Amino acid sequence: MISATGGIVLRTVKYGDTSIICSIFTEVFGLQSYLVKGVRSDKKNSRKGNILRPGYILDLQVYRQPTKNLQYIKEFQLGYFYNTLGEHIVKNSILLFCVEVLSNFLVTEDEQQDLYEFALSFFKYLDEASDNELTNLPLYFLIQTAQIMGYAIQNNYSAADRYLNTYEGRFQHAIGIALPIFDKEISVLTSRFLEAENLNAFTAIQAPAQDRRFILEGYLHFLQTHDSHFKPLRSLEVLQAILH
Repeated sequence: MISATGGIVLRTVKYGDTSIICSIFTEVFGLQSYLVKGVRSDKKNSRKGNILRPGYILDLQVYRQPTKNLQYIKEFQLGYFYNTLGEHIVKNSILLFCVEVLSNFLVTEDEQQDLYEFALSFFKYLDEASDNELTNLPLYFLIQTAQIMGYAIQNNYSAADRYLNTYEGRFQHAIGIALPIFDKEISVLTSRFLEAENLNAFTAIQAPAQDRRFILEGYLHFLQTHDSHFKPLRSLEVLQAILH
């Protein structure tokens, strides 16, 4: 059966001399693996393979065989054309970070409509964002995707509970709790990020690069503690080197 669906490319792996296996987060079927033949050949039609890149948004016509792990694509084309992202080093680094976050969360073929719609709208926003909006975006994406997948840090910050414990995923009194914890200043900043009502409010928060890095690493530690599938991110080092 042939079905139409949107999709976000997560990764590609070379297969044989001319083909690739492409992991795609689809709107209709969730995470799927597709064999795409001939896109690495010298033929003119193989140029379409250039759009099978991590983070690219596609419109797909796919063959659907539920009993098989490897599916096939009948036709594919860009579903959204990035105006700035391809040539923008910082935006591209953020995109690759976000794609790796998605890849860590997506381990089954179950439909994830809320996550797909959020990722799609975020990537479009990232493409159009101005340079002064970029610094907080990786943290925003991480927090929002974690919440959608059921891994939310509780924002119970108060005068009594003002230290974030990343093991427990909530703010606590400092005495007698397990490390690691955030200090008071970082905990207050984290609470501000968690209570931001929308993306504009989130990007408007001013924070030193070192503090953002600390919060991002702490949130990743929280996820790795509570989700056995969430692995260390290879893109993190590059992102932190570029993002100031």
